[in-house]
Amino acid sequence: MGNKVIIIGNSLHNTLGAVRSFGEAKIPQTLLLVCEHDACHVRRSKYLKHGNCFMVKTLDECTPLLESLKLQKGQTLVTTFDAAAEWVDAREPELSKWFTTPGRGKRIGSLFDKDIQCRLARECGLDVPLYVVYDRSEEIPIAKLRFPLLTKPLVSSAGEKEDIHVCQNLEELRTALGEDSRCEKFLLQQFIEKEYEINAIGVSTDDDVVLGGAIHKYRQWPRLVGGSAFGVFEKMDAYDLDVASVKTFLKHSGYHGPFSVEFLHTKDGKNYFMEVNFRNDYLAYAPTCAGVNLHALYVDPSRKIDWRKFRKTYLMNYSLDYLYVKEGYMTRWQWFKDFLRTRCFINICFSDLGPALAYYKQKLFGK
Repeated sequence: MGNKVIIIGNSLHNTLGAVRSFGEAKIPQTLLLVCEHDACHVRRSKYLKHGNCFMVKTLDECTPLLESLKLQKGQTLVTTFDAAAEWVDAREPELSKWFTTPGRGKRIGSLFDKDIQCRLARECGLDVPLYVVYDRSEEIPIAKLRFPLLTKPLVSSAGEKEDIHVCQNLEELRTALGEDSRCEKFLLQQFIEKEYEINAIGVSTDDDVVLGGAIHKYRQWPRLVGGSAFGVFEKMDAYDLDVASVKTFLKHSGYHGPFSVEFLHTKDGKNYFMEVNFRNDYLAYAPTCAGVNLHALYVDPSRKIDWRKFRKTYLMNYSLDYLYVKEGYMTRWQWFKDFLRTRCFINICFSDLGPALAYYKQKLFGK
């Protein structure tokens, strides 16, 4: 394992969280930023002002950059979005000769497919909702469906958040599947009446699978199916999750690096497996804010975690979460109390203000 990192990321908070975690640990990093427009102003991070950020428009443009970096010893590849994770996975045999890669030279391949993930999760002892795999070129398998159900892309990189729908009946399902979308294959999954969602965050190293804790999502936007707007990050023992089965899943997958596992928690105490993200998560900066820098542990195993420093940490995406006030779901005062107890903001980092200041400057002045 090397003590330098190369991040292949896009212009989203997933990437900023990784950049900040490595930066706070003073681990040398290089970012290959894949985007046409840096919407989140990732390049403005104080950790990327040393000629260590290269912006490209496509993933294939990363190839010559990686070839130019391969002569440096002890570098670990980390990805922050699904398409990048799949791109690296497809090139594992070659990239592993130059860098420490997520698959260590082997491919996880089919596990980007949610159907294959769910099968392995069930084999490992996790509870999985009933589902049907559906291709839009086929007839809808009405006899196999149980309403209400959830539609979501079979492979995350082949779809968008907008492809996720809760359908109460066949008419709503036909409408959802009839929308303009680049996604052709879906998981039509039994809709679980959840009490809340849980997002367990960890890293898989050569020696172990370390779960730093999990996020209880109090609020999402759009409601029910959207991204996390407000939640709390706590140690794993605050949840009744089957940690042993999660670790078994990761070990079987052959994946190494930052990951997250999503669950639905029901009022009767069950935790239903939804999916594993084989890359850095949107919320993965929360453990760092809580005193558990999983990124540093992954790249440099000598940086042991001091669990005595763990802090229960509230997190918020205030742009999304304030919509609860605008739409009348909560009062401004209720929201403000949650804002005051938040110590991990998705939109802004007070020790790394560059991206947020650039965003508001552009919003106010158009520059």
